[in-house]
Amino acid sequence: MIRQQTTRVTTLQNRKLIRFAVLAVITLLLSAAIVFVYLYEFPSADGDYIPPPFEENALAGIPELEEHMQFAPVDAQGQFTFGSAGTLFYQKDSSLKLYLTNFEENDALIMAEVYDPKKKKVIYKSGLLRPGEYVESLTPLYEIENVATDVEVRVYAFSQEDYVSVGQVALSNIIQPNHS
Repeated sequence: MIRQQTTRVTTLQNRKLIRFAVLAVITLLLSAAIVFVYLYEFPSADGDYIPPPFEENALAGIPELEEHMQFAPVDAQGQFTFGSAGTLFYQKDSSLKLYLTNFEENDALIMAEVYDPKKKKVIYKSGLLRPGEYVESLTPLYEIENVATDVEVRVYAFSQEDYVSVGQVALSNIIQPNHS
């Protein structure tokens, strides 16, 4: 006796069922994406901006430095003026004596980041300085090596009223190692 196997014929009804299942899965995925976008809080342009904090170690006045530190005012394309040490050395505690100064005649708040372009990382960062304030030294954001390091000192200026950018400038420099 020969046993006959049934063959399954794809019918129009089966094709409709497959199409319906695919459309149902796509609809569920799109619904999930819409719910995610609706529930996720995107920052809005109407007031969710949180400005950087003010510098905790800010001092009033203009620093008095030794001549070898090469402190000088820098005019940032007529937008704002700031002062900074031109010669940078790592300190024993890995801090950096930058002497970032926001001169009293400025209308802007300023802050600085010291950026290592080789590691693509910010290694030091100040808080905001009001006009007439300076910060002597910055603490590293992570553990650093005591070796000569090419850096960019990036100084940003913000409006005192609404923290809108007034301008920025980047200065190339080298942090020298501490040999003491």
